[in-house]
Amino acid sequence: MDYDADGDLDILSGSYTGELYLFERNAGGGFDQGRYLLDDQGQELKAKSSSVTVEAIDIDADDDLDLVLGTRSGAVEIFDNVGSRSSPSYAGKSRPLLTADGDKVKGSNAHHADWDGDGILDLVLGSEYGGVNWYRNLGSNNAPKYAASEPLIEKGQFQQRQEADGPDGAGSRTKVFVTDWNLDGLPDLLVGDVQWLYYTLPPLTAEQEAEKLALTPAYEAADAILDKAYEYRNSFVGKPGGIPDDAKARIDEASKVWRPLANKMAKFDRTKSNTHGWVWLYLQKPAVEGQ
Repeated sequence: MDYDADGDLDILSGSYTGELYLFERNAGGGFDQGRYLLDDQGQELKAKSSSVTVEAIDIDADDDLDLVLGTRSGAVEIFDNVGSRSSPSYAGKSRPLLTADGDKVKGSNAHHADWDGDGILDLVLGSEYGGVNWYRNLGSNNAPKYAASEPLIEKGQFQQRQEADGPDGAGSRTKVFVTDWNLDGLPDLLVGDVQWLYYTLPPLTAEQEAEKLALTPAYEAADAILDKAYEYRNSFVGKPGGIPDDAKARIDEASKVWRPLANKMAKFDRTKSNTHGWVWLYLQKPAVEGQ
């Protein structure tokens, strides 16, 4: 997208930790090193949630581009552009995107597109737990009002599928893009995902069983100490003063003992998984009269 209205295409990117980046196209046709987007006070823009995607769109009809953020597990956020189209500047705090009923819009990879062919941009989103949802725009492009969520692709049921079987549809953490893939006049869906496919290792040998048995008491003791450390830390959550340093230190110390033992125990697990990501194509079917 052309971030600064200078006639060339730049790249906007979210991040796992919530910061937003601009990769600006340079005179040579490449892209400059990414830099943080800043608010109108010169501070880094950061979402309230994590695993952020960003879309630049004029959400409030003031002829500049605002930032609409999809998040992994939180609400969709908006950073209002308080600058101009060619010189963007953003309010320091994001606000939630709401439906016409005042409910928070939730989902990842917020993407505006005219899904129902009425000439008005709707909102289509992926989801942490899979599926694709559509928020129809009941208003206008200049003053959007979003209806309640409707599923375009239902969230699938969790399956521990085997590596040899492969996937059978889009998995979780879906990211969506709307395009007319087959040029039939109907918008279709490109959906990215993440999936874990499992495989089973041969049974433990007698030597491995003995090694596991010998290691188990130390692992269970370290695991119990780490659990206690987290219980202690959690007892301060939401209370005045926040979490004290000694609570954090207890977790750090317990983790140093627990982690190498956990890594050793993991090699005895017989069920393993590989992480995959696919892009799926879903073609929209023409409406059937009377349905």
